[in-house]
Amino acid sequence: MAERRGSWKVGLCVAAALICTATAVSAQILGGRLGGVETLPGDILHNVPGTLNNTTQSLDNTLSNTQSVVRDAVGRPASPRAFERDVNGARVVRGEVLAVAPSDAALAAAKRLDFETIRQETMPSLGLSVVVLRAPDGMSVTDALAMLRKADPSGTYDYNHIYDPSGGGAEAATSNGGASASGVARIGMIDAGVDRRHPALFDAAIERKTFAGNGDGPPTEHGTAVASLLVGQDGDFHGALGGATLYAADVYGGAASGGSADAIARALAWEAEKGVPVVNISLAGPPNLLLAAATTAFVKRGHILVAAVGNDGPAAGIRYPAGYPGVVGVTSVDAHRAIQLDANQGADVAFAARGVDVRAAVLHGGYRNVTGTSFAAPVVAARFALLMDKPDPAEAARAWTLLERAAVDLGPPGRNPIFGYGYLAPPAPLGLAQSQ
Repeated sequence: MAERRGSWKVGLCVAAALICTATAVSAQILGGRLGGVETLPGDILHNVPGTLNNTTQSLDNTLSNTQSVVRDAVGRPASPRAFERDVNGARVVRGEVLAVAPSDAALAAAKRLDFETIRQETMPSLGLSVVVLRAPDGMSVTDALAMLRKADPSGTYDYNHIYDPSGGGAEAATSNGGASASGVARIGMIDAGVDRRHPALFDAAIERKTFAGNGDGPPTEHGTAVASLLVGQDGDFHGALGGATLYAADVYGGAASGGSADAIARALAWEAEKGVPVVNISLAGPPNLLLAAATTAFVKRGHILVAAVGNDGPAAGIRYPAGYPGVVGVTSVDAHRAIQLDANQGADVAFAARGVDVRAAVLHGGYRNVTGTSFAAPVVAARFALLMDKPDPAEAARAWTLLERAAVDLGPPGRNPIFGYGYLAPPAPLGLAQSQ
């Protein structure tokens, strides 16, 4: 983190304000707004300095570069003006409409209606293309979407939805010990920026690509934690797949509108281009036509996509992409295999794994216990990665079958909406240490 310049008096005032805000909020559930700044849903890592949390909302108050900024767990500065809401209240990028594989005639019609083409993306590895259109000045994105659908009823148009980290935080760190699995060449991750300077990740083989913002995105709490659970190694800390190459797609990039559906679709295409057989995505949000198409194409080609089911409570239903067919939806349990209280539930839950009070890396070289379905998903991704050396539909089906049989049945017999097929331990001997 760059050193703050300017008056030391200003620095003290800013620090005091942050402490006071944290104290005022710590005794209550965070609302939709805090101090005039909209809180954003996201993973929470409690006891990380400057982070204000509950299970689905967090603000990471950070002194960064030359000014005080307010960021969430995936590095987004708080900027309510960057968003609108869809008809169901979900956040979407302001003024942007996604056109999936539009015809030339459809684009010409959109131009006549004063839509502007922001960018065009071709994703040959998924057999998809998308055009991001900007709505006419002064028009809401909902009205813009309705106008395009009316002009081109056979076309595929949707909002550019925003997706968020899926989890919460816990108490002070404890050791999870053990040794990492070996023999896995590649594992993918679609998340936020990773702190490569962290001791757990300093020697890890990580190939990164950013799909939002300008240039490389900043390291983040959430991305660093998830990466460490996959490939981290440091003393007595071992991720599930130490020694594997991590293909880390940053879909936030420090941008206010980071985590959009089109960024995730492009990240999936990149993972497919790299031939990564298994990809972890600890993000969750609403259904989206582009994300559905990208996910379907990814799975159809024999890749495994492991996704957190969300942390909005048992009545909320499974979030996406975990809810799409073929995606491995993961829920979270504690050391006694009791369900995480705010984990989402539904028929698309596939497996449960330890995601409560799990030790993970955080920014600035430390470790904390973290909680959330975000942190259970890497365990299941690792188990699939151990069974697949390349994307292949037959290998993917075999891996599904083997893990369904290996899962420890929890709750009602058979697959159920709380635990799916049951509990999967981390790769041994790491799993022995975490299950104690």
